[in-house]
Amino acid sequence: MLISYSKIFTVKAIRNLCRIKGIRYISNYNKDYLLVLLKKYNAAKIIQSGLRNKTINEKTCPICHESLKYPFISIKVNDKFFYYDFYTFVEYLNKTQDFRDPCTRQIIKDNKLMQINKLIRYYYGKTTNKILISKSMIKNTDLNIITYCLYDILNEVQNKQISLEVIYNNILPRFIYYIDYLIKNHPKEDSEIILKACRESMDNRVILDYIQLIEVINY
Repeated sequence: MLISYSKIFTVKAIRNLCRIKGIRYISNYNKDYLLVLLKKYNAAKIIQSGLRNKTINEKTCPICHESLKYPFISIKVNDKFFYYDFYTFVEYLNKTQDFRDPCTRQIIKDNKLMQINKLIRYYYGKTTNKILISKSMIKNTDLNIITYCLYDILNEVQNKQISLEVIYNNILPRFIYYIDYLIKNHPKEDSEIILKACRESMDNRVILDYIQLIEVINY
């Protein structure tokens, strides 16, 4: 199709096609070179699709190319299953720290990694250093810690008579630190939800005024 219509495609139209297909850094290329890039891209997609279909139908691990045997790992992508030798797959993820399916390059979700970690503890032992920890898992753990820290502060001041000296010298500095860390290190939607929960649960006027100020500045 691209070859048939290459004479009437403008350079701008070809560049737009390249961008749609995810081909980057093309602003300085002419029409002929861009068409070559598109044809190479399409050829690569066809080859990859064929190899993936072959991988699905074969009973060999696509990483080590050995016959599959129990235990093995199955990864579901778009209603298709890809199977990997368990030990090879664990070693691959630990070595690369790239938590994407090797065949499709789709990100492996954290709940799937947690399932794999259960198998790792079973086959390698509870003290193993093979446990898989993605960046998003670390991020979620960090968010949970911050949430619990804020919850502890809320419990300290909730429905209690606390002097302004204690509020300004002890409670408020800690609250400011945790909120500042939360906003700088986590998505806006997460910080908004947690701030709203703090506001709705808090009855201390000083803390409430600070929350209102943060919401005005950041949201």
